[in-house]
Amino acid sequence: MNAGPGNRTRNEEIFAMSTARLLLMALATALLSACASTTIRNSWIDATDVAGPPKKMAVFVAVTDDNVRRMAEDLTVRSMPAEVGAVPSYTLELAPDLNEAALRDRLAPMGFDAALVARLVSDDTTEQYVPPQTQFMPDPLFIGLRPYHRSFYAYYPVAYTYTTPGYTATTRHVVVDTVLYRLPAGKPVWSALTESVNPESSVQLVDELIETLGDEMRVHGLLPKKP
Repeated sequence: MNAGPGNRTRNEEIFAMSTARLLLMALATALLSACASTTIRNSWIDATDVAGPPKKMAVFVAVTDDNVRRMAEDLTVRSMPAEVGAVPSYTLELAPDLNEAALRDRLAPMGFDAALVARLVSDDTTEQYVPPQTQFMPDPLFIGLRPYHRSFYAYYPVAYTYTTPGYTATTRHVVVDTVLYRLPAGKPVWSALTESVNPESSVQLVDELIETLGDEMRVHGLLPKKP
């Protein structure tokens, strides 16, 4: 049976709605993939530690780029409650090759009771090829016979428009290990290994780490609760 004008109009409406829906889905997927996300792979807490939030904490960020280190330490310190007494380590002018005794002798007189150390473990970029994919128009009537199957004229644009070309997706993974030590003993009491996906900048990466790790530390009573 030939499709009349009314049927052709209905097919066009279905096609237009489906196209808009797919475009919205593609846009949402693109926005989500462009956003960075930081998650905790695993964490550990010393259940015997009951000292609570530090009173004076040195913040160390171990990266090779000194500008990134200073930026990360400054942002971390600014995010900390005043009662924690956080201090960026670069202001302490400590040599990187200090031995245990020398480091203890430098920090103890300053009254530090904790050290937060964040170390970049890896920063890797991977590429994955996504092959061409054909999207199909939904069947709004659930009758098994899709609308575009009824007419060559309805199916023709679907066959061409709904096939997306292949592309290469690039993903960046940044892994950071963060440990809280009690001073002067130097005993570790909490640690977390985080993974950040597709950070747009070093600032965004640090901001997400601060938020994610800060929430985790508050859960364990290692930072004061937010007011």
